Amino acid sequence: MVSQRRRASGFTLIEVMIVIVIGGILMAVAVPSIKTLLNNQKMKSATFDLVTTAMFARSEAIKWGGVSGSSISIVAAGSNFSNGWCIVFTSTTACSVSAPADGVMQIIKPTAGITYAYQGTVAPIVFGRSGRLAGGVAVKLLVTDIDGFAAPRCVKFDTNGNASVWVMTTGAPSCS
Repeated sequence: MVSQRRRASGFTLIEVMIVIVIGGILMAVAVPSIKTLLNNQKMKSATFDLVTTAMFARSEAIKWGGVSGSSISIVAAGSNFSNGWCIVFTSTTACSVSAPADGVMQIIKPTAGITYAYQGTVAPIVFGRSGRLAGGVAVKLLVTDIDGFAAPRCVKFDTNGNASVWVMTTGAPSCS
């Protein structure tokens, strides 16, 4: 009787090791790109939050200003936009993202991993009843990713109350 050898099915140890090494190389190349993509999306979202907040505050100032003659302001929580901000009826109203106060129309919580640096003296962004910035001075905020994977963005509110955004070169210290 002649015995036949059965061929074992499956993978050899060498084949499994080669696949693991190739997978490791692909992951080493892909992970930084994915991290950059995710942080860029987070930066776009954080910047969009700030711009839409300003658009809403400006429209509310135009809507309510004609009736009451008052202004609408964007106030940083704890004098730091990185802590979040509120849309309020008067610039003297304090902003707390955890506990709404009287006169607060909307609370915007901060985006994790994003910092907002006010360029100039930290003050509320006040929209008059015409929708223009009170005081006639443009306001700039530098939005940065604390991980440094995404390019910083500068958000500028011109004296007419319109917002514009531009992407800055990496490492730019301020909006200029």
